[in-house]
Amino acid sequence: MIARGQVTAAGRGSHGIAARAPRGASVRTRAVAVSAVERPPRVVLDDLPIVYAYDHCPYCVRVRLGLGLKNVKHEVVFMANDDVKKPTGLIGKKIAPIFEIPDEKLIMGESMDIVKKVDAEDKYGATGFFADATDRKDIKAWMKSVKDLLRLLHRPRYMSASLPEFQQKDSRDYFVSGHPVPPFDKPEWKAAEFGQEARDKAYAEAMAKTPELIGELNTALVELEKLIYSDVSCSEVGLGYDDIDLWSRLRSVTLVEGAEFQPKTLAYLNNLSEAGDVPLYFGMKC
Repeated sequence: MIARGQVTAAGRGSHGIAARAPRGASVRTRAVAVSAVERPPRVVLDDLPIVYAYDHCPYCVRVRLGLGLKNVKHEVVFMANDDVKKPTGLIGKKIAPIFEIPDEKLIMGESMDIVKKVDAEDKYGATGFFADATDRKDIKAWMKSVKDLLRLLHRPRYMSASLPEFQQKDSRDYFVSGHPVPPFDKPEWKAAEFGQEARDKAYAEAMAKTPELIGELNTALVELEKLIYSDVSCSEVGLGYDDIDLWSRLRSVTLVEGAEFQPKTLAYLNNLSEAGDVPLYFGMKC
């Protein structure tokens, strides 16, 4: 039996181990990926750290992925998107992610600061696990080039997918009211005369544009393939903060029906999903 608080070798991965392909594929892909990301020894603290999150949120995914890749057992609490009371009670305002460390009586709210803390303290396993960020200007330029495109594709799909933070209409309405789809900007979107009915119509129109947008997305994915170094890291330095950021942003693209990921990109997505224990959306794409 493994005592709580003990660092163990359970859960260690190895090069060349086939990733699991779940039968139902609720949010994971059915495709079998070969995981080349070796997981470090399992870390189980006496008091598990808690991540308060929204499933769709890339900043929340950064923290979940960082903990998962370091093989740190943790609790994930999904908050309703319209829940203001819980995050405000924890950290003073409505934000996500929120990281609670019970044994330190500490609450944190900045995603990369959380990952850096986990990677700097030996209670979470070996330190310096993640390579430093390399300021990939090419990847940043790519992300900027697809920002409006992805907003048109992602945001309506978040409302259609069965994500935990959007289980009730109030939560969906709250998200829609604060997240415009192009060509609208935030001031006109939130104007009093632009009500919920108009916002819902804009979301429906964005979803209906998928056939004309999917070609643009797939062209962009061909370009992305050239920027990713390998199927286990986007940069030559190896698995690191570049991946914590990029993978967390790419995850939502797996929700888009018709998205054609190139081979290296697809393997990259699957490998880090498996090693980091953060599911992709292939099984619920729409």
